[in-house]
Amino acid sequence: MTTPAWWEKLTGVSEVLAEADRAEIRSWRGPAAQDGDEVPPLTVRLAALGRVFAERSADLTPEQTRALFRRLEEVQAADGERYGSAVATGFFEALLNAWDKGFDLRSVWPALGPHSRAYCRAWNGFTGVPTPDWMR
Repeated sequence: MTTPAWWEKLTGVSEVLAEADRAEIRSWRGPAAQDGDEVPPLTVRLAALGRVFAERSADLTPEQTRALFRRLEEVQAADGERYGSAVATGFFEALLNAWDKGFDLRSVWPALGPHSRAYCRAWNGFTGVPTPDWMR
């Protein structure tokens, strides 16, 4: 699978995210990998970023957090259904899963854009998770 043009801007938000992506690629390729080998599917890479963000969000500055969510919003709004769906089902489902396990989603909620928020609320509805007032 090829890496979309916007990927570098996304992972470039923070070295934490960039290293997480490099680790995901190394894990996917295995120890005998050669340069040029395939990278994981985009949804897998985005899910890894969502998990790492939830685990290490304190290592990002507020500006980096806002930049991350701004870029994710841009992809959902402007880069077509394929990429928007990958962001939603990869990154945001991983983030919502982390919220179920104790991640403080409320602390970053103001940084999410309208597409991201709408997907999170829709996912809650689909999975039967009550949507708190602060998400409305």
